[in-house]
Amino acid sequence: MTHTVTPSTIQLAAQFDALHTARAHSTLPARLYSMAMGDDYPEEVAPDSSCDWPLLELMATRLRMHPRQFLVDVGCGTGGIGLWLARALAVRLEGLDISSAAIEQATARRVHFAVPATFRVAGLENTGLPDGGAHGVVCVDALSFAPNRGAALRELGRILAPGARLVFTRAVRQEIVSRVMV
Repeated sequence: MTHTVTPSTIQLAAQFDALHTARAHSTLPARLYSMAMGDDYPEEVAPDSSCDWPLLELMATRLRMHPRQFLVDVGCGTGGIGLWLARALAVRLEGLDISSAAIEQATARRVHFAVPATFRVAGLENTGLPDGGAHGVVCVDALSFAPNRGAALRELGRILAPGARLVFTRAVRQEIVSRVMV
């Protein structure tokens, strides 16, 4: 599959680069999430979304992965969610995001979680991963940003091994609600 980088994809990547760069220099977003979520805020994970402890635990359960299997975190941002899941499930992780700034930060965070993990720039519609190689895929609040959601879902299905699971959330902007779907 050939991946065409469109001007809108370049613009979106630049916006996320700016967001992740700004967040790296401010504790305000994490403090606001912590205040809003209270004890449910996973400070170690430092998610850039509405991910909390109950959601992390639900994702870990729904993925049904075994030690040493391969987890892909698509739209991984700064990597906290995938790194936490990889450690909790004792699996290998590859995180993908369109933001090079996020990938740089995620790569730096690997040491803290001490899990086998790699991170690289890639989009939802073209992961560059082989057919059927992922034992689990997680995608937290990133699907809404895919230029073609149908193509993104087909790509995520393509990389799943037989019997593997895709767990994703989708932020609904008007209601500010995340739903977990398996």
